Amino acid sequence: MSTPPFVTLPEGVAVERWPVSGTERAVMRTELAADAAWMLLVPGFTGSKEDFIAVLPLLADRGIGGVTYDQFGQFESDGSADPADYTIERLAVDLRVLVEVARARFALTAAPILVGHSFGGLVAQRAVVDGLDVAEFVALCTGPGALPPHRHGGLNDLVEALPHTDLEVIWNIMQAQAEQARQVPGDPQVRDFLRRRWLANHPVQIREFGHQLMTAPPVTGRMRARLADGLPARVMWGEHDDAWPIDLQAQMAADWGVPGIALPDVGHSPNAERPVELVAALLGR
Repeated sequence: MSTPPFVTLPEGVAVERWPVSGTERAVMRTELAADAAWMLLVPGFTGSKEDFIAVLPLLADRGIGGVTYDQFGQFESDGSADPADYTIERLAVDLRVLVEVARARFALTAAPILVGHSFGGLVAQRAVVDGLDVAEFVALCTGPGALPPHRHGGLNDLVEALPHTDLEVIWNIMQAQAEQARQVPGDPQVRDFLRRRWLANHPVQIREFGHQLMTAPPVTGRMRARLADGLPARVMWGEHDDAWPIDLQAQMAADWGVPGIALPDVGHSPNAERPVELVAALLGR
């Protein structure tokens, strides 16, 4: 679970609701200018748009517009009880529609730089191989497909518990584990936010995202074909990433034929842990 460094909305950052296929997504954005570059950031499992709350103003300071959102069923976006609404294919369609909405609403002429974090990286990969027009693709702390079995941790237990266990009960268990590991945020506003976000998630979304993290097939061949058309891409991971093994992420970069970049002194969520360094790496400066 990515823990944002703060949750107070920075100056120049807005939260809105955008229409997507008859439903709405909660979107966080900075100013978007018609002829300026912009970046679209996709959050991962148990995450939300707030995972990038510290990244957006840093991008804006460098003249780059930023958009992030809660995926379907996450936090403040709409959701449903139908598991079919949470397939990676459907979520990739959501992503494509959000790009269309952004470009139409702000008359954007440039394709976005697409950054997919963790499970959001699987969604972003699918959108790219399905033909989404992007200026560049960055796979951030993600893999070519499902997590390997030895990294499933308690995912299977969570997936099996969700049909009959209340989210608040699960939260209390997770909090007890976090307290034992001394991983509870010191900021009370952040602590309150994490609880509110978890309880606002649709339980079917959490279950289905978790299931796909354990089963999603790779799209390596299709990605290679897409990159062969000249699409720039990079793979980035934290030096201490504990989700997809680092050697697997490095191999993904090699298989794609793109640069693989290790971010020093950071774990699975560089966007929350070291946003300044991440933005510098994303922009190459």
